[in-house]
Amino acid sequence: MTCTMLPFVLVFLFAQSTFALPTALVNFVDVNEARPVIDNGQLVSRALIDKVFELIDGADIPLYAQMMIQSVNDQANSGDAASQASAVVLAINAIAELANGIPGDACESAALVNAYAYAVSTGNSAGLRSALVKYVQRINANIDAIVRLVNSPDSVRYSSGPRGNCIGGGRSYQFEEAWDDILNNANPFQIGLLNEEYCAAKRMYNAPSVRSNNLAATVTASLSRYVNQIGQNALGPLAEFLRAAAIGGNLNVSAGNAKAALSRALASVQY
Repeated sequence: MTCTMLPFVLVFLFAQSTFALPTALVNFVDVNEARPVIDNGQLVSRALIDKVFELIDGADIPLYAQMMIQSVNDQANSGDAASQASAVVLAINAIAELANGIPGDACESAALVNAYAYAVSTGNSAGLRSALVKYVQRINANIDAIVRLVNSPDSVRYSSGPRGNCIGGGRSYQFEEAWDDILNNANPFQIGLLNEEYCAAKRMYNAPSVRSNNLAATVTASLSRYVNQIGQNALGPLAEFLRAAAIGGNLNVSAGNAKAALSRALASVQY
């Protein structure tokens, strides 16, 4: 599969000499010079997702994760429920992955991707069901991590991410097979941004950084069509949770509502 990335506002200038490797030069702009993100009034919007990502330290976000976040922001401003669900689920999972000072493992994500790829190729969804249950449990844990991040930031930033009992920490799985299905089932509103996320995830999948590897697994699992089903059916409570985390509100109540909505959505997945 070929990556064709759309233009970004952030421009990278490459310099190369006969004796040097290509070097990326990044220009930093004072935050006061940046144009504010305008809220479009929708339940899910770029303004909301942009605000909630401010909960984490941008200095520790890998380069290709920054590109992925821009795609998530654009998905949030899309008018279709599938794109908005992708934005909300990705935001919750990516924030939790980036929040810990020391990255953990991606076992649930990798297990879901493998089960998803197997189900797509064989039509046997038995393993997919149990993998989805565990993945929703991981999303619930990520919601709890965001609550802690809001209420006690240092308790998350100076801690390690969750550990799992899987080979290689969940950093080797059927990446291309899963993405074939994700892109083949995309609607016209989704395909451009999903291709952007595929390109960013592929770079992170092959990166030497554990944090990048975990993010690649999280992005791939979050965008699978079964997780997207769950996200669409739980969209309202998930978005309200993010709004409470980003702007203020009863965070504990909204977190409980989001987790309850995920459980209901899981029970109604169409395989």
